Amino acid sequence: MKTKIWFLVLVVMALFLSGCEQNEEVISNGKKVNTNKMVHYHCARNGSIDDGDISLQYELYATGEVLNILKSEEKVISANEEILTEYEEAYRKIHAHYEGLEYYDTEVIRGDTTVTSKITINYDKINIQKLLEIEGAEGNIIENGVAKVDKWKEFAKKFGTSCKTVEEDSF
Repeated sequence: MKTKIWFLVLVVMALFLSGCEQNEEVISNGKKVNTNKMVHYHCARNGSIDDGDISLQYELYATGEVLNILKSEEKVISANEEILTEYEEAYRKIHAHYEGLEYYDTEVIRGDTTVTSKITINYDKINIQKLLEIEGAEGNIIENGVAKVDKWKEFAKKFGTSCKTVEEDSF
């Protein structure tokens, strides 16, 4: 009987602890960002390339119409070394344009059968002018110096990306 009670206590504690979990942790420029008051959207698209697949995952954090933070994880999956090398080099070249731009964090991870590009952009803190100098103002999600969540979602939808609001558990 005592074993059943302890098991029940452990299950309840596990549910309680997982239920109290907040938004996914966001690290920007080496510091944790409090996203508790932001709406969290998860956006995704999967596809294929010659001799491989792609998985595109995006986490958006917004307040009202303002896109505060964008986390992207773009993963290429292939057993073909040449394809992985091609994408790894391409990601590294793209990321090089943003070197030294604070609050634009990048990482390229090479695995046995994957290459992953991770980017976190903290639009609340980044130097928007420098970002626009790199990316160009035309066709950008920046409007009057502010990143707009609807512009990002509209742009992503054109490429088959779907988004949903992430409901956070709370007690």
